[in-house]
Amino acid sequence: MAVAEIKETLNVDKDQLFAAICRYEDYPKFVDGVKSVKVERKGPGVTKAMYHVNMLKDVTYSLDIKDNAESGVIEWSLIESDFFKINNGRWELKSVGPGKTEAHYRLEIEFKFPVPGMILNKLIKNQLPAMIKSFEKQAKAHGG
Repeated sequence: MAVAEIKETLNVDKDQLFAAICRYEDYPKFVDGVKSVKVERKGPGVTKAMYHVNMLKDVTYSLDIKDNAESGVIEWSLIESDFFKINNGRWELKSVGPGKTEAHYRLEIEFKFPVPGMILNKLIKNQLPAMIKSFEKQAKAHGG
């Protein structure tokens, strides 16, 4: 299993960033590799989302996502996938001043087939900073 983590202070309001992260159906517009997201809202703060992404190959998987705007936490766990054995993670957002948010992102991932750890870590860790910046840019552009 690979674990990747990034903590960065972004120049965007916490609520705007939270809203951008929770608009899963918009991901194909700004998250590299995401082809589509089909969202099924189960109630306040509870979502099931089916992702279609290109990661080494075309992949689909379903996540159970829980979000809490007050605490700034969004967390997910894998429901089903032919590709992933594990895909769990969380965002923790904390306001650190006017228009500034500390974003802490953590991802645990494991494939159902062998992938050398070095390749897996490089794949995940190289993409994280760009992904975080894409969310910051989206939040700024759309006011959340």
